[in-house]
Amino acid sequence: MIIPIGCCVLPDQIRSLQAAGADYCELSISGAVMNGGPDAFELLKEQVAGLQPKLLAYNVFLPSSLKIVGPEVDRSQLESYVGQAFSRIRQLSVPGRPIVVMGSGRSRSIPETFSREVALDQLAEFLAWAGTLAQQHGVTLALEPLRRAESNVFNTISEAGMFLRERQLGALGLVADLYHMMAEHESLTTITAYADLIVHAHVADGNQRLPPGQSNYPIAEFLRSLRESGYQGACSIECTWQDFASEIGPALATMREQARQAGW
Repeated sequence: MIIPIGCCVLPDQIRSLQAAGADYCELSISGAVMNGGPDAFELLKEQVAGLQPKLLAYNVFLPSSLKIVGPEVDRSQLESYVGQAFSRIRQLSVPGRPIVVMGSGRSRSIPETFSREVALDQLAEFLAWAGTLAQQHGVTLALEPLRRAESNVFNTISEAGMFLRERQLGALGLVADLYHMMAEHESLTTITAYADLIVHAHVADGNQRLPPGQSNYPIAEFLRSLRESGYQGACSIECTWQDFASEIGPALATMREQARQAGW
């Protein structure tokens, strides 16, 4: 097996991604799938119809204004948004079982004056409900650990994985993101410890979140850890671009060379 390499994009970047020869694309939910009413969604469906590279994953799940912890949680608004998002994703991703990345750092961050114990219960309740609903729509929901600068909860694979196990949230998987692992100084050996939960992966290069090949992050070692743990998923580039059209080709070439060095 050769690990599929894709990229997190917005609709206006899909054409350049296709020209560069990516294996798939990862589309923003709040920035594309849920950005607009029925007419905007119909236009998006036209944009991705017959798409190569195919739609395999989705990120940026919740807008920052939609809270899942704290005193401002609006369950009816959450149910409406999440239900519609999964329905739209299912329409865009036939056939296949897409991954939905649950990062959404601002939505899940715990307010300073709010009980952390209560917040963790809220998170467990939301994840249990959303994970089950995702399964019903033929979607896999994956919790993404984020560095402390982006969220004050679920900062490492070990923290998030332990939470999923302790709360028996078996409907969810985990995302292994090299950028966040490096920021939190988390060992790559953690991938092996939680290999049964990891269903998706992200990479960037260096603490400025550059495209692969522009800094010194251990991308090959990261990909090797995934391979040796029995990983069967894909890996998306998620980084900051200066000129997407000119940078995506070299970034994909770097990723494929790093994957080759990792034994894929």
